[in-house]
Amino acid sequence: MDNVRKHTDSSLYVSEDAISKIITNAAGSVEGVAGIASSPKNPLRLLLAKENYGKMRIKLDGDVLSVAVGIILDPDASAVETAEKVQESIKDSVQNVLGITVARVNVSVLDIAQ
Repeated sequence: MDNVRKHTDSSLYVSEDAISKIITNAAGSVEGVAGIASSPKNPLRLLLAKENYGKMRIKLDGDVLSVAVGIILDPDASAVETAEKVQESIKDSVQNVLGITVARVNVSVLDIAQ
C-alpha cells in the first residue's frame, strides 16, 4: 500500500484594516473605554478610501505583532485597570481570531469622555 502525502503550501494575508478593526472592537468592548482616540484626517487615506482608525500603530515583525493604541476613558473609570483590561482584550482577540502572537500592547489614555 502506498503512502500518500498531501503537501499544502498556503498562506494567509490579513490587511492592516482588518487587524485595526479587531483591535478597535477589542478595545471598545472593555468597560471604561469610551472609544479610540482620533487622529487628524489624513488626505491620502481619504483619497484611497481607507478608514481612519485613530491613534493606533501596528507593527508586524515576522509572525509577531506589536500594538500601540490611544483610548478615550470614561470619566469614572480607573485608568490603570482599564488600560490593563484593554491590553488583555486586544491580545486575546488578535491571537484567537488571527492566530498571530502579540508581543506587546501599549495603551495610552489620551482623553477623558465628557
